[in-house]
Parts: sequence; C-alpha cells; structure tokens
Amino acid sequence: MKDTIYVIGHKNPDSDSICSAITYTDLMNRTGHHAIACRQGPLNEETKFILKRFNQENPLLLKDARAMVKDITIDKPSVIAAGDTVHHAWHVMLQTKTRSLFVMDHEQLAGVLTTSDLSRFRIAPEASLDSLMATATLDNIARTVGGTIAINVENFSTNGKVHIITLGDLATEQYGTAGGISILSTNKFNQQKLIEGGAKLLVLTCGIKALDEIKELAVKYGCAIIETEHDTMHTARVITESYSVDQVMTRNIFCFHDSDLVEDVHLKMLNDRVRAYPVLDDDGKVIGSISRYHTRKYDRRKFALVDHSSTLQTINNLDKAEVVAIVDHHNIGDVMTSSPIEYRNHVCGCTCTIITKLYKEAGLEPAPEMCGLLLSAIISDTLNFKSATTKQEDIETGKWLAAHAGIDDIDEYAREMLGASVALEDSTPEEIINRDLKVYEIGKHKIAIGQTNFSHMEVVQKILPAIKEEVKREQKSNGLELMVMLFTDVMGEGSVFVHYGPLCGIMEGVIQTSFDKHSGFDPAIISRKQQMVPILSNLISELD
Repeated sequence: MKDTIYVIGHKNPDSDSICSAITYTDLMNRTGHHAIACRQGPLNEETKFILKRFNQENPLLLKDARAMVKDITIDKPSVIAAGDTVHHAWHVMLQTKTRSLFVMDHEQLAGVLTTSDLSRFRIAPEASLDSLMATATLDNIARTVGGTIAINVENFSTNGKVHIITLGDLATEQYGTAGGISILSTNKFNQQKLIEGGAKLLVLTCGIKALDEIKELAVKYGCAIIETEHDTMHTARVITESYSVDQVMTRNIFCFHDSDLVEDVHLKMLNDRVRAYPVLDDDGKVIGSISRYHTRKYDRRKFALVDHSSTLQTINNLDKAEVVAIVDHHNIGDVMTSSPIEYRNHVCGCTCTIITKLYKEAGLEPAPEMCGLLLSAIISDTLNFKSATTKQEDIETGKWLAAHAGIDDIDEYAREMLGASVALEDSTPEEIINRDLKVYEIGKHKIAIGQTNFSHMEVVQKILPAIKEEVKREQKSNGLELMVMLFTDVMGEGSVFVHYGPLCGIMEGVIQTSFDKHSGFDPAIISRKQQMVPILSNLISELD
C-alpha cells in the first residue's frame, strides 16, 4: 500500500468523475506511480454506456479513506498443523522467535497455540499429563523421541502413563506397567516381562534393537516397539511432549480480516491481552499475524482527488488519509493538506479537459480508449459544448480527442451517449435524484442540488408528482434548507426544476416559469456549477 495512490472522484459520481479517475490513473501509472481508479457510488446509465463503449472496467468501489489491515505491513503467520506435536511446536517457536502459532486443520484456522498454553500443560498434574499422553499417536511418539517404529499395531492406544525401566530384574505387577509406555535399554528378559505384563509400547533407547523373538512376542500381545539412538534420559525428557497441539490450543479465538479498518482493530486490541491475532482473507485462510505495534504507526492511504476538492463531496474520513494530488475545474474547496501537493485547477468545462492537457505536458498521447473516455466526459459536462461552462479549450480538446478515439461525428455520438442517461421511467425517484446530487454550504446554510438529463418532456411531466414527494422527503430527512432537482434537456434546451425547503422562496427569482410553488422551467439554465451555484450563492448571501 505504501506506494499506491487511490484516484477518486466525488460522491454520487457522474461521467466526468468516473472518466477523470480512470484516465488520471492511467496517466499516473504511465509516469512511474502505482495508482488505482476508484469511485464512491454506483454508476449512472450514461457512464455505464461510456465504459462499455470503450471496454473499461468499473473503478474500485471505495467508501472510506481509512487504511485497512490489507494496506499495512503485518507479520507473516507462523503456522503449525493440528496434528503436530507439542515438542515440534516448541522448536517452531524457537526458530521463528514467536510466542504464538496459528493451528491449521485442512487449511482452515482451528486455534491458536501460545507459550502460555504450552507452559501451563508442561507443569500440569500427573493425571492431566497422563490424559494428554493417552491421545498421542505412535507416529508422533516416534518423531518426538527421534526413533523408528520397529513394531506397529492396529488401533494403537495407551493409558498415557510413562515408565522408565532401569537395570535389574523387573516385577511388572509391582510397577503397574500394564497399558502404559515403558522406556528401557535393558536386557531381553525385561522386554519380555513388560510385553507379557500388558505394556502397550516399548521405547528401546541407546541404539538397542529388538530381537526377532521379542518382535514376535510383541505382535502376539499387541505391543508396539520404537527404537531410538538417544539415551534414556533424553527420551524420558521429551516423550511427554508427544501429544498433538490440538489438545492444548486455544479454540475460542478472535480473528481479524484483511478488510477490517486498522483503527477498529487497534481499539479492539486494547481490551485484550493476546500478543498476536490471525488475519484472514475472504476465503478464511490465514494470511498474516497482527499485533498492537502494527496498529500504532503505519502508512496512511494516499489519495488523488479528481473533479472535486470539497470535504462535503469527498470520500469519508479523508482527514485520516493523505492527499497527494487534486485535479479539478470547480471552485477551490476546503480539503486541507499537511504538505505541498500536485494541484491543478483550471477554468474550463470539464476536469477531463485538464487531464488531456496533463497528458500532453508529460509528452504522452492517451490510448484511443482513454481518448474516448476523455471526450465522453467533456461532452457530458458541457452538454455537447452548449453549457455556459464551455470554453474554447473544451471544444478544441474535444475535436482532438475525437480524432484520436476514432469518432468521426461528435454530434451523433453525443446524442447516442446523452440519450443513455435518460431512462427515467426505469428508475425510482430516489435513484433519479441521487444519480448526481451534490451538497453545498453557503455561509451558514446547507443546500443540495441534483441534476439529470431528459430527452422527452412528457416523461418528466409523468414522473413529476413522485419526484416532488421524494425531493420533499429527502430535504426534510437531511435537514437541508433548500433542495433543488434539475431535469436538463440532453441537447441543452433548458431545465425543469423541483425545489423544497425553507429557502425555496428564492427560486422565484431564479427560474423564468413557475408551474407551482415547488416546480418550474427555465430555457436558459442548464449548468449547475456555472449557473445554479453562483446564482443561489448570491441570493442566499443577501439573506444574511
């Protein structure tokens, strides 16, 4: 994550926001950065049409600027299989210099094994240790003592009791060796007595090999035999660590996922004394280990903002991230940075006009599909160069991009593209209003202006009653003093207005024709940024 830059547009993204994110990402990647194009919400129909036309994937959906666990450096996981021995676990801990192992069972996390778990059972009462040893498999015992299995028996099991047999004759009844494990390096007589006395396992030390007649006797009585080169003292010291780690691991474990926010992880860790926690991916596989120190100091996410610079329109919790660049054609907003950044703000009709200029300044030519995106955004933002925000630079840039995108007739493409955004009857009032809704703070007043396009006036008239109810509802629920919704003709022939809120009286001085107290039409207003925002700012400022 350290070198990744997330390029993102404003909330309720329009075509300029999405196309700016994709093309600026392409430019950054071609100039030595590692950037990812992002979006803050769903795409409108027009933008879907553009991306499909030029074979582009949807940008990554991102709603919070804070770093996730996947973004920061964490430790590699130290893992051990559920069937591995406690003795092996101690060695793994020493080798990896860790105090926690994640126990895996068929690639899934089964538990956590800590030094506290191991120590607690190392000094456990004899009865508890016998119970644990009773679960030990013959293979695990052989691995632990560094031996080989000379005689294997079907359905091997013991009572877990371990006996050390010294030199001299043996009275098996006196020592209660039946059902248990006997460690010895003594003569054939003692081996025979132990087998006949019901021992379930002989561990022959010091390189002693069982004679054929002893092996035959062991098979007859169902007694397994292990042979090891180690001495009796060493064998006796390690054999009681032959049981598997799943017998002593902690099963009720708390896990984190790589998509968890680092801030949230840090807060949860404060209430626990665990040293390290497993981190899982979407498939439930362990991909890392996270501790408190990982969450105290880490690199914040880096963002490049396109088509906006206002905190009201930017991604949530941007103050918890680092802004490294802004490219925008709107008024300068209130996003603050702690150090100098790349900032490009320019008077033109579309952010993609600026990005096209940045390509040229870098000595690069956008690929045909990038030219298509850049052109589409300019057409969308300027309503095919008819909006009051349109500058000569937008027109010239559009012609240059069309030639490089393989578009012979800009007007024909504009009608096709803009028409894709006007499927009003297939959307709910809420979806229509939130396609491209922006919130503004003018002095102490909070307002919102939404905008969408239409191609047939009769469709707007049909849905107008439902739109009024939804605008009224959203204005109240969001505590707005004024909410305005514009339905703008795709070919720039004016806009239909719906407005609600305590300040809606000022709309009488804005629109030419009023249908009623909350709706109307104006043939000249088609731009939210260039016309509506400045007009409302002046009128509202006069109220204070």
